[in-house]
Amino acid sequence: MLRPFYLAALVTVQLAIIVKLAPPLAQALRADALAGLAPGGWPAIVQLIATGLAVAGAALALVFPGVALARHRRCGTLRFAGLPPWAVALALSGISLFAAAALGVALAPVMPAEARGIAYLVARPAITGGLALATAGVLCAELCGGGVAARDARGEESPA
Repeated sequence: MLRPFYLAALVTVQLAIIVKLAPPLAQALRADALAGLAPGGWPAIVQLIATGLAVAGAALALVFPGVALARHRRCGTLRFAGLPPWAVALALSGISLFAAAALGVALAPVMPAEARGIAYLVARPAITGGLALATAGVLCAELCGGGVAARDARGEESPA
């Protein structure tokens, strides 16, 4: 019953991460991982490796909900059955807060001036908090359970 909502949460989290987190992360990488500024020799090689690791790690972090969604599409309903209910509830609560806050920001321009200011002051941090909760819920769900029921159904041995 909750599976379609969880899959929609995965899509929403992926899109929100791309829109909200990718630009500041790209800015940080641009400022902190400037390849070619180290003197020649081994410092330049270490700097190049560190920059590559930063880019690769950021890419994996940004695409995690998409990878989880692909695994759910491949394994079907059994994958969802293996997720801890508390983590799914956390993800759905976070995405609900995110959606409500986004709606508040969208409706703020048509509100009276006093309510508009309050809406912006409350909704913007709620968008960030909702995204953080939803991302934490997805991460916990996928890492703590993700497919235990699917492995058991296929007769594979669960990891110890």
